[in-house]
Amino acid sequence: MKTQNKNFQRMAKVAAFVFLFAFSGNKMYSQADTIYTKGHQKIVCKIIEIGEFDLKYKAAQNLEGPAYIINITKVYKYTLANGYTEVLKLDELSIENQYVEIQDNKSVIKFQPFSFVNNQISFAYEHVIKMGTNLDVEIGYINNSFTESTASTKFYTSSGKAAPCTGVYLKPGVKFLLGQDFSLKGLKYAHALKGRYIKLDLAISYMNFQDVVRTNYSNYQYNYSNPNGGYTQTYTTTTSDINTFAYGGFVNYGRQFILGNVLTMDYYIGVGVTGQSHSYNNQSTTSGNTPGSGYYGYYNYSSSGEAKSINNYHAFFRNPSTGLSYTMGFRIGYILPVKNAQAKPRNQQEY
Repeated sequence: MKTQNKNFQRMAKVAAFVFLFAFSGNKMYSQADTIYTKGHQKIVCKIIEIGEFDLKYKAAQNLEGPAYIINITKVYKYTLANGYTEVLKLDELSIENQYVEIQDNKSVIKFQPFSFVNNQISFAYEHVIKMGTNLDVEIGYINNSFTESTASTKFYTSSGKAAPCTGVYLKPGVKFLLGQDFSLKGLKYAHALKGRYIKLDLAISYMNFQDVVRTNYSNYQYNYSNPNGGYTQTYTTTTSDINTFAYGGFVNYGRQFILGNVLTMDYYIGVGVTGQSHSYNNQSTTSGNTPGSGYYGYYNYSSSGEAKSINNYHAFFRNPSTGLSYTMGFRIGYILPVKNAQAKPRNQQEY
């Protein structure tokens, strides 16, 4: 009987201890503050300071422990132990909060609005690899039927028209932000897509000129057999396609802006060194004599190597004699939104 009483007393003490622990725990959490983040996180804590830029707190279960700091831009609202709740709204004039709405948007599709002037259509894709380092790839389609050819070396067909030219170019590169565009507090980057940058590019460009007439003149001499005098010369005409390929590397300096949290605008200019190769697809050859009247028209006179004189490869401009090249661009981009099926408007967030 005594043993049963002792067991009963022991169980009663354990139950009382559990009850007191649970009561004290509930009391502790009922007296705690709560922080609700924009990332759908609920932090039970004791808020000890609310500053202009940061919110400082201690964990509810360890009030004697270290203090933690959370950036105010990451907080949706907070609730104090007395029931007071404040929903934090962004200051539209604050540089600190300027790009919070698109902080997670790190990809852009771009195009060059003036590329038609240079007989090309150009697009680019940029993606943030890590803070301060972005992948930037540009691709272009070349076709000299868009506008009058802008190549300094022009090729012609037998009809006197500019030889049709098509091609493509590719410029894969890496951008390194220089870090001059930052928010005031802590000298942070304003956004991973905004700022001055150095861009290292590889460049590859291929062009195909079709039905190019190549004419060589020789034996220019006075025609004694002609009673009226005059000169004659021997010519050889070859109709051929010309394939030309150029390649190299560039160092670019540029700057990118964010417009309305939707668009980007950037410009760049760069220098580099490129090489070149070419080939001919001979189709037909004719030869004969012609009066030396000085009418050379639209023919090319070099028997070989005229492709070496091309300086407009659309991805860049090249000095044929030295290989020194330069490039430039002006691009408008659309910031791709992050796909999140669970994302909700701020006033509908759940925790």
